[in-house]
Amino acid sequence: MTFPCRSLCRLFAVAAIGALAALPRSPAAEEMVKFHPALLRSNDARDPGRPDVLGYLTRPKGVGPFPSVILLHSCLGLPANRRAIANAIADWGYVALFVDDFTTRSLKETCSVDFGEALPDAYGALLYLSRLSDIDSTRIAAVGYSQGADTALKIASTRFASEFALPANLRFKAAAAFYPPCANLTGVKLEMPTLILLGELDDVTPIADCRALAAENRSLVRLVGYPGAYHLFDNPAFAKAGRLFGMILKYDQTAADKSQADLRNFLAAEFAR
Repeated sequence: MTFPCRSLCRLFAVAAIGALAALPRSPAAEEMVKFHPALLRSNDARDPGRPDVLGYLTRPKGVGPFPSVILLHSCLGLPANRRAIANAIADWGYVALFVDDFTTRSLKETCSVDFGEALPDAYGALLYLSRLSDIDSTRIAAVGYSQGADTALKIASTRFASEFALPANLRFKAAAAFYPPCANLTGVKLEMPTLILLGELDDVTPIADCRALAAENRSLVRLVGYPGAYHLFDNPAFAKAGRLFGMILKYDQTAADKSQADLRNFLAAEFAR
């Protein structure tokens, strides 16, 4: 299913565990990596026609094995502040891997098409991280934004994981979705802890759809709505509110800061389990 916000997307690009975990860490330099999208179980061999995917890996200082977070971008590709996002996650003590679905495919956006590669790319990133010696493969979370949040919710359902050629014991531990199109997952059962974050005034990905999804999965979903916040509430590019095609876009520093804290607490709690 295509991401519903076509016009917009075409136009615009539990506390931390213990005192030690709360201490700031200076992340190492970002490293560009490559990995292959996960193969479907029906494939007998690696498809030579599928390009490798780029990723941007940021490690915290210290000695692993570390929990890690796979970050999934919107239909516009990598956000301009991806390094700030990755550095914040590394500062919490986790490895951050931002997946770049577009560069090797020469894509600029996927806002008006069904982009079927997002899910195999995410599972390919999972497989890649699981093979690194400084990664705790039992503690890997998916965090997505907009279209990437749609992928994160699909990961949370786990029903798609069986389609891919992955080791039997390899799976994501948790998922978080920033302003996802929850209507795409109507009737889907989620099977892992999931955090959903969005503005209560968002008219692009309405909170009502996510409330319905959360109601269907009460034991696993935590839904956080930020009063007065609109779509892209955590994107500083929209510091000046505007209306495009009837959709209100507005950066909200209070909501952005709260969402950062909510994500940090969610990851700390789930990685501690």
